Amino acid sequence: MSALGKVVRDFLVARTGYGDALPGGIHPDTNPVGSAMPYAVYSGVSRQRTASVGGATVATTERVQFTVAAMTRAAAQTSAQWISDQIKATPSRQTVGTTVIFQWRIEDETGSAEVLDDGTDEAIRTVDVDLVGIYKE
Repeated sequence: MSALGKVVRDFLVARTGYGDALPGGIHPDTNPVGSAMPYAVYSGVSRQRTASVGGATVATTERVQFTVAAMTRAAAQTSAQWISDQIKATPSRQTVGTTVIFQWRIEDETGSAEVLDDGTDEAIRTVDVDLVGIYKE
């Protein structure tokens, strides 16, 4: 599980509008069966630790991808935009739980896609939001 993904989830859950934007919640890797929509899942894409000369971790840079799933393209885009807006509103140093966030930013917002990518009109649409953050646990 992504450490930064969990921190971002904790941050978003505490934000005004969370329940309206993501009634199905935010989950690591997969969503629970029967989740309401829209929902988001997150997974770590990469992680790099920066160590001091003595070997102690000074900071970690991590890339996390949030995939928002909804019944319509518009709903997926609206929920993904809400996630992006929350991160963009607070980009610099802050503490979430016991983790110090030095910086985080939205790296990429990928347009909506079909789950099966077969050209048929599916009921579920997804939008990916890539976040990069530098933090110390």
